[in-house]
Formats: sequence, C-alpha cells, structure tokens
Amino acid sequence: MSARDYASVLSRQSAPDGVDWRTMSVVARALLLARASVLPLTILGAGQGLLFAWWSGKISDATFGGSSVSGLLLGFAAFIGANLAHAANNLANDWRDYHDGLDRPGYPRADYSPHPIASGAMSSRTLLITIGVLTALAALFGGFTMVVRGEPLLGAFAIAGLILSWGYTDPPLRLKRRGLGELSAFIVWGPLMGGGTYLAATGSLDAIALIATLPWALFVTAVLFGKHLDKIDADGSRGVRTFVVRIGERRARAFTTALITAGYLGIAVFAVPMIGIFPWYVAPLAGVGAYVARPALKIVAAPRPAQPPAGYPLWPLWHVGAAFLASRPAMGALLVGLIVGALLGR
Repeated sequence: MSARDYASVLSRQSAPDGVDWRTMSVVARALLLARASVLPLTILGAGQGLLFAWWSGKISDATFGGSSVSGLLLGFAAFIGANLAHAANNLANDWRDYHDGLDRPGYPRADYSPHPIASGAMSSRTLLITIGVLTALAALFGGFTMVVRGEPLLGAFAIAGLILSWGYTDPPLRLKRRGLGELSAFIVWGPLMGGGTYLAATGSLDAIALIATLPWALFVTAVLFGKHLDKIDADGSRGVRTFVVRIGERRARAFTTALITAGYLGIAVFAVPMIGIFPWYVAPLAGVGAYVARPALKIVAAPRPAQPPAGYPLWPLWHVGAAFLASRPAMGALLVGLIVGALLGR
C-alpha cells in the first residue's frame, strides 16, 4: 500500500469534503467529540469475554431476590458499562490535557479532530457534567451486575479499570507521562475488560478466559503506539514522556509492528486444536486477516512522510490509522470465529 493508496482508503471512511461538524446532528456531533471512532476497540475488548463465555458454554444465570437473572443479560450489562466508561474516559482525558496546556492549537489532538473545549463545542463545566453523567451510567450498569451476581471481584475489576484509565492522564499517577500508558491500555483492554464481562456472564473466572483476551490487548496497545508515534515530537517537546518517546521513533515503529504480528500469531496459536482456546477455524480466519493487514502493516513499519498525501483526512495523524486498519481484520476473525463457534457449539 502506497502513501497515496493509504490516503484514499482513509478518505473514503471520513466525512465528505465540505461537511462541517457544527452542522451535524446532535448525536453525530456527540459521537465525534467523544471519539467514537475508537470505540470498536472497546466493543471487542469487552465483548470478547462475553463471546468467549458463550462459546465455551459457561454462561450461568444468577439468583437475585428469589428470581433467576440471565447470565447473558449480566454480561451485556457489563459490556455496556465498559463502553460508557470508555467514552467518559476519552472526554476526561480531553479535559485534563486541555487544562494541562496540551490540547491547544499546534498539538495533534486539537488539530486532527474537534476538541470539546478547544473547538468551542462545550465549556469546561459542560464537559465535566457530561463526564459525570457517562461515568454515573457506567457505574449503574456495572453496579447492577455486581449486586445481582454478589461477586466482589467484579467491583475489584471495575475499580482497577477506573484507576488505570483515569490515571492515564490524571494525577497522581499520570501513567502516560511516565511511559506506562501503553502498559495500562494492554491491561485494561485485555484482562480487565474481557475478564470482567466473562465474570459477569458466568459468575466465575479462570486463567484460560484471561489468557484468551491477550491477543486483542496486543492490537489495542499497537493502536496506542501508533497514536503516540504520531505525537512523538509534540509530546517530547512538552515533557510528555510516553514509552514511545522514551524508546525513540525507529524502535517504536518496530515495536508496533511486532505487537500486531504477535496479535495475529496469538489468535492462530490459540485456535490450534491441541490448545483449543478458540475454535479451530479462527486460525485460517486469522491467516486471511494477517494477509489483508499486510499493506497497512507496511505503513506502520515505515517512517511517516514529511507532508500528507493529497486528500489525506487525518493529518498530523498517520501511524495510528494504519495500526487500526492492520488490526481490523483481527477483529473480524475473533468476532466471526467466536460467534460461529457459539452457534455451532463447542
């Protein structure tokens, strides 16, 4: 895939020329400001636990107040809570980085997409209220699951996710600045999300269910690496010492490529019949996905061009889009494989 082809692919997935976000519907504008384009990472991150529980035949109903409550319903409630929490966290990161002086004109976040405050779409107070509402809704869904299940470990998962997600930018942790943000994403979008929905759906947790979340966690971490690659100069000049800043651009590109490659290999290996974590037919799906991902992976591995190709819609972002495109076939392999596996039976 050439730089021109890459620009063409992304331009077809972006808003048509001449569309102003201010003229969008309220729903479309809200999704844009909350960066809903990255929510598919959470849809699979949280959904894989529920799908894995379904495929493995371990979904179990809970008894609450003398009545039976569907385990599938509880898993879905945890899934909704995780996605609401992700949306809230996206906005919270925007609030924090704006007030820390980062998300201003000249910094990538304020240049490639409307920032809730910097664009004038919301006041700081309105953004905080929105964050509070989304967080409360996430807590409502998660709390419902925890109370009905009567499982304290669900609360521990939720608290751990909250600490790592909010600590990504907020003091005192500020994980992103300490070079630990990428690791926190791996933990949250893998074992915590997938393990949490599995626990909600089944009422129990085992090591295999947690291990099954690791390949997708690699892809999510690779996408974050791509984002930090695109901001490496801006972050470095502002003292934001992400892991990518610490290891340098060339090593970070190699690391991102390795994460995506390892993700595809992990999916395939987990589907080997002797291992049997995934249905066997996930392996050929992963192989096809890896082949489809090769052109985007080449973009990930190469340096970013000095100037964007004609028609490229996301500049100054570059590597993050390629990492996302390279990861998307893996999403399809896992979704299709686990859904078909659940329908056919183990």
